[in-house]
Amino acid sequence: MTGPPSDDSGSLFTLRRERRMTRTHTVLWGVILAATTADILLTMIGLASGFEEGNLVVATLLAEFGLAGLWLVKFGAMVWLVGGWALLSDRNAAVFLGLFALVTVTVVVHNAALLLGV
Repeated sequence: MTGPPSDDSGSLFTLRRERRMTRTHTVLWGVILAATTADILLTMIGLASGFEEGNLVVATLLAEFGLAGLWLVKFGAMVWLVGGWALLSDRNAAVFLGLFALVTVTVVVHNAALLLGV
C-alpha cells in the first residue's frame, strides 16, 4: 500500500486534507484581495457617477438585486477561487491565482482610467 500522491505526481488535481500556503500563493492572494477591494470600490464609485456596468453578469445582478448583486458575484468568485486553489497542485494553483490576479488588476486599471477620464 502506498500513501497519497505527492505534489509532483503530475496529476492536475491533488486531493488534500490541508492546503499549504506557499510564498507565491501568499503574494498572489494579497494582490487578489487588494485588487478585488479596489474593483468593488471603483465599481461603486462609477455606478454612483452615472457609469454603466460593463460585465453583463454583474449588470444583470445589479439590476435585479442592487449592490447586493455585486457582492454576490464577488463572493461567488472568491468561493470558486478558494476551491480551485485548494484542489490544484502548488504550481497549477499559482498559475490559477496569477491569472485571476492579472484579470482583476487589469479591470481595476481600466475602471480607474475610465473614472479619471484617461
